[in-house]
Amino acid sequence: MHPGNERTRTNRDGTEETNRVRRRAYLGLAATAAASALAGCTGEEATVSAARRPPRVPEGRIDDGGWEQMDDVTEDPAFEQSVGPVTLTASTRTLLYEDTTLRTEIADETLGRADAQLATFFATRATFDPDITSLPAGAGRQQLLDRVESQSRRAFTSRMEQAGLTGVERVDEETMETASGAEARLTNFEAAYAFDGFSVGFGDRKITIDGGEIPVAGHLAAWIGDDSVLVTGGAYPAENFAREVTKTPSEAISLTVDVDLGLDPETYREELFGLMKRVR
Repeated sequence: MHPGNERTRTNRDGTEETNRVRRRAYLGLAATAAASALAGCTGEEATVSAARRPPRVPEGRIDDGGWEQMDDVTEDPAFEQSVGPVTLTASTRTLLYEDTTLRTEIADETLGRADAQLATFFATRATFDPDITSLPAGAGRQQLLDRVESQSRRAFTSRMEQAGLTGVERVDEETMETASGAEARLTNFEAAYAFDGFSVGFGDRKITIDGGEIPVAGHLAAWIGDDSVLVTGGAYPAENFAREVTKTPSEAISLTVDVDLGLDPETYREELFGLMKRVR
């Protein structure tokens, strides 16, 4: 990163603060993933005012779903890309959200053993100077999309691992149609969140429940939207965690403990894709 580059945070009260090193760790799944993904080195100072234009997200769905905005990160500039005789300077702005209610519920059910950002949503807009609409016959647009997407994938994987997920793997690629009719390239990931066992009291005895893993699904979509490249995605628990444990604290007593976190992967997936498809 060029030593002159700065990161600007937009606070919820509308003020801004600049900090060269401040960065919220993901699972913060993934959004800083996209912003950090696009960070690169530049050969000269450059500032793109358009980068301060955030991606447009479906505010109504976010409010109804109980999502909480966790971060608002700008990379200005993010990288430079030569397209023929023209050098474009890219900048990004990323909004990161978390389903904090679900996180609290899982933590409570596991007595604090599973406490991580398992349901997240992010949206990033990458803008360019000069504007990509000025490129003749759309030249270089695919090249810019490829670069944004590939770096975002690598960073997304890295951020998931930093959040404590294991076995992070890109499993397949497909397409996703957005609400605006654009066709996005969709990359699917899988991972797991492991948590330690916990104990519950029974009289003067304790019954130990073994820990386990919560499978996590991750998705990242990228496409060209008018004058910018859009990247969006997130993660959610991919399977419910349930088990039955039988313990015999004494010869005369046999106890069965049912552990069921009540996770609903299909609902989480539908909600996440409903947000992703409406990013503009």
